[in-house]
Amino acid sequence: MGMPLRAALLERLKEKLLEKRRTLINTVREKQADNLETGSDGTQDIADQATTAYTKEFLLSISDTERQLLKQVDAALEKMRLKKYGECERCGEPIGEKRLEALSFALFCIACQEEEERS
Repeated sequence: MGMPLRAALLERLKEKLLEKRRTLINTVREKQADNLETGSDGTQDIADQATTAYTKEFLLSISDTERQLLKQVDAALEKMRLKKYGECERCGEPIGEKRLEALSFALFCIACQEEEERS
């Protein structure tokens, strides 16, 4: 195990995670509202209906991606609460500060992330 993250850095990353969480929640809410508004008014031709169906599917897939990100952000915040933030979930070694600053909800150190992507 390496040294724990500095308190100032940890606080900055926590604020970054909380802001990311707020942004994701707002984006998902906006997309859900857009999805509700993308309804059929009964006068659409077949091309309009296909476009509407595609738009709804696209919005739902975006929401799935954002929901997944939200889960990762929440998991990172929970790890902070448990004093386990910044530990690689694969090898247990510290995740580099620069990596955490770039991707505050990173689950793996760079070496393990590369392994994950290869497998």
